[in-house]
Amino acid sequence: MEFVLIFSVHFIIMGSAVMLLSVIIGFFAKRVPVMVTILFSIIIGVLYTNEFLTSDIAWFAAVFSGAVSALAIMLVKVGFYAGKKADKVNG
Repeated sequence: MEFVLIFSVHFIIMGSAVMLLSVIIGFFAKRVPVMVTILFSIIIGVLYTNEFLTSDIAWFAAVFSGAVSALAIMLVKVGFYAGKKADKVNG
């Protein structure tokens, strides 16, 4: 039971950090390719897992970090798209 609690807390921390970094990179550095940001997030997830948890679940951390990063980048891109459409409708 304790492992599940520790496991979930670490993945919440890692997911929040990866999402924040991906949003910052996606918002301020628009010229950085999406795959570079996702690969950077995957590397962060694997390093975090190897440092704080067991390396047996590094593959799950890589998939989790990549998915969270892709979700964050998608939200930034949708926000930019909605802003462009709103400007186009307003004039």
